[in-house]
Parts: sequence; C-alpha cells; structure tokens
Amino acid sequence: MAKPKKAKEVKAMKGRSAGAARKKNKPQPIVEQSPEATLAEREKSYRSLFNTIVEAIYILNPDGTFVEVNNGACKMYGYPRKYFIGKTSEFLSPRGKNNFQLMLSKLKLAFAGSPQVIEFWGLKKNGLEFLKEIRLKKGSYFGRNIIIATARDITAQRKIELELKESEQRYRTLQQASFGGIGMHDKGVIIDCNQGLCDITGYTRKELIGFNGLNLIAPEWRKYVMEKILSSTESPYDVDGLQKDGSKYALEVQAKNIPYKGKIVRVTEFRNITDRKVAEGKIREQNARLTTVSDDLRRKNEQLEEFTQIVSHNLRSPVGNILTLIGFLESSSSEQDRAELLTMLKESSTTAQETLLELHEVLKIKQDKQIPRQQLRFADVFRHVESMLSAKIAEVSATIETDFDSIPSILYPNIYLESIFLNLLSNSLKYLRKGVRPVIKFKTYRQDRCIILEASDNGSGVNMERYAHQIFKLHKTFHKHPESRGIGLFMIKNQIETLGGDISMKSKENKGTTVSINFNKRDIDEPEVADNRSGR
Repeated sequence: MAKPKKAKEVKAMKGRSAGAARKKNKPQPIVEQSPEATLAEREKSYRSLFNTIVEAIYILNPDGTFVEVNNGACKMYGYPRKYFIGKTSEFLSPRGKNNFQLMLSKLKLAFAGSPQVIEFWGLKKNGLEFLKEIRLKKGSYFGRNIIIATARDITAQRKIELELKESEQRYRTLQQASFGGIGMHDKGVIIDCNQGLCDITGYTRKELIGFNGLNLIAPEWRKYVMEKILSSTESPYDVDGLQKDGSKYALEVQAKNIPYKGKIVRVTEFRNITDRKVAEGKIREQNARLTTVSDDLRRKNEQLEEFTQIVSHNLRSPVGNILTLIGFLESSSSEQDRAELLTMLKESSTTAQETLLELHEVLKIKQDKQIPRQQLRFADVFRHVESMLSAKIAEVSATIETDFDSIPSILYPNIYLESIFLNLLSNSLKYLRKGVRPVIKFKTYRQDRCIILEASDNGSGVNMERYAHQIFKLHKTFHKHPESRGIGLFMIKNQIETLGGDISMKSKENKGTTVSINFNKRDIDEPEVADNRSGR
C-alpha cells in the first residue's frame, strides 16, 4: 500500500505542472525568411500552377519573343521549354502560312491594353501542321509588363465548322437550284425557305421565316395537311395552295423528316402543278371525247349488225308467210279460197316491202343521231305484226288475246317495237306444246313509274334451271326446231337495253313462258305517254 504524500511534496508537484503549462503556451519567436527565399517559394507555387493548366500559355515580350511557356505549350509543339525562350513564334510556323505583320500589330494592341484574338498555323516538332486560336492580353510578370498568350488547338473544330459550312452551302445551293419551293418547318412553323417558295407564294423570305406554313394551304385542306405532318408522311400528295393575294392554285406537296439542331423537322417541297392539272384535265376531256366517239362507233357498229340481223330475221317471217300462202294457193281448188289467199299474199308482200323500206330509212340515219322515236299505239303496231304472221296463226289455230287499255301508246322507235312484237309472237307460234291449242296473250300496264309489256303463252316452255343464264345470248337454242337460230331474243334484248329498258323471262317446261319488258327501267322519267287513241 502506497504511502500518502506529504503536503509540501503535493504543492511542489502542482507548482511544476503549472510552470510547464505556462511554458508550453508561451508564443514562439518568428523566424523571418530572406527575400530571396520568399521569392523562390512564390515562383515555385506560380510555376506549379502555371504548369498544371492544360491550355498552352506563353509569356511574351512586346516584340513577340518568348519569356516563358508552360507544359501545355511544350506538349502542344513537342519541344522542351528551353527551345522557346528568347525566340519568336516563326520557328513554330509552317512556311508561308502566317501573317507575322498582323501578329505584331495584334501584339502591340494587346500590350496597349486591348485584348486580341488571332488564328495561327502551328508546326509541331514531328512536322504536323495544326491550327490554333491565340488570345492575347496584357499582364504583369514579376514586376514587368508582358503579354500573356493562351492557345488551343482548333484544327478539329475548324474542320467540323468547315464541313458544316460546306454542308450548309450544298443545302443552300440545292435549295436555290430547285424549281419548286422548299421550306424547312417545325410542325408548320417555317424555319428556313428558298427563293422558289417566295416565287410560288408571293411572300418575301423575311415574311416567311417564322410564318405558319399551314396558312399557305387553302383552309379546307389544312386539317388534312396537319394529319400528314403529324404522321410523318413522305409520299407526295395534292392539295390547293393559297397565295399571298388570296388566289388558289393546284399544289403538290412532298416532305421528309430530317434532324436539325437536336430535333426532327420537316423539309417540304412545294410544286405549283396548275399547268399539269390543266393538261391532265385536257387529256381527260380528250379521252372522254375519244371514249364517246369510240362508244358511238361501237354503238353504230352494233346497230348495223343488229339491223343486219333484223333484215335476216324480220323478213324471214313474212317471206315464210308468203311461201306458206303460195303453198295453200297451189293446193286450193276453190276460187273463193284462192281469192282470199291472193289477198293475204298481197298483204304479206306489202308488209315485207314496208319492212324493207323502214330498214332502209333506219340505215340512212346519220351516225351522230339517235334512232328516232315516234308516238306509237301498241294495238296498231301489234296488228301490223299479226298480219305478217297471219298464215302461221291460222296454221296452228292460235288464239291471240291483247289488252293495251292501261297503257295504249308509247314514245319508241317503230322498227324496234315491231321487232319486239314480231319476235315474241313468232316464238310463241313456233314453240308449241304438243296436243294443246296455243293461247298467246299480250298486255301493257304501269308498274311504279315504268311501262311494262307482258307476253305469255302456254307453249313448250324452257328449263330455266338449266338454261336461264343463256336465254338471251346469241345463237343459243333450247329446242330441236328446224327454224331455231338463237337470234330473236338476243336481238330484242339489245334493242331494249339500248333505249334504257330491260327484259326478263319466266318459264317452265310444258307450262309455258312469260316475257316481261320494262321499257324505261333505267330512265325513271317515264317516256311520253299519249292517252288518246289516235293512230300513229
């Protein structure tokens, strides 16, 4: 166990401790450096800072000789520091590329207190040439006035700028060389344009820059054009353009998306195609005329062919009737019968002659005129046709019934109406049902606003399930009959359709046939109908 310390010893220890603390906190005397040491230290700090700057820095005398350079300058040229001191920049310059008189003038201005910027071609130690930008400014260097120059290599930057300038020049040249108007726009707002756009629209370039390009489009097309812009359409399309004076013109627009200053814009070409549209219109008109002429020639040729068929077909019945009457005449011994037969023979001959005369008149119609129509009474025309087939009617003991009271007359070509009656009646007399006395009916009536002629018989009929698609085709026959040629129905169908009508047939084998003719199916304005009962 430690012995307790005496009071004098404790007091002595406290005194020593306090003295030590006072000695420790006592200010130490300052050791002053010599001016030379201070300057050396400052120069060391300056040089350290001077060399840490990446840019090339030169300290120049007013005559352009190097006083000092930093590591950035040494690295830029590839020379050590000692090669610079006391020399001018001529040894760093490619032959003939720099204007040293200009350099000296810039140095004087800088030394006078006016900062300067100059471009200078440099020559590295390895022989590589480069372009640098030098900034000159007056400064102080250890108590004397000097010029501080900072330099940076701008070769790559200048190359990019040159390429951009050339690209811009190419764009501008192509833009100005275009025959159309070219505008660059951002969602319609014009950023740039060529003279062509000014010429087309009537605006100046100053007016167009910043202008809403949609105002160059006719109002009714603007929504359509904006849809094209928003959908980035690059296919050409036609709209109506609007010039400064408010006049419209035919416009073809074609645009492409391109990058521009960090965003996507549209380069749009405007072409005034008014002349082209006019030419296209003339071509269409010419084509329409040619089509009309072609259709007219085709129609005339069809009519001529049709008339040829009429001559052959329509005359065959009266001629056949004449031959039948001659046969009756030769076999008849009764003077009374012979006289009646001669009368009928004269009527048939007269009818044949009238048919020939009418066909002759039709064939004389000029090509630029339609077949003339007359106001015809159905009963009169049918009676004329009936007389042509009187012998055949008598031969088969046919019953003929007509009812034309509802629609007694029609405005129609006589030759066509006769052909219709003749073909329908002769077919009913030709295609009989064995053992059944023929009953043939004709009637007219109105259906809606159309005039209908209906012919029906109780003859042999046709298998429509098998032949419906061939009924009205040329040279299609459906019975083994010596006189069947497949011309009659084909011919009247073409006649009826030529005049805006339609023909249809319902038939069953051994049940008979009903033919319906709508004279004005494709002409709602019904033909002129006469209610009087006067003859034609």
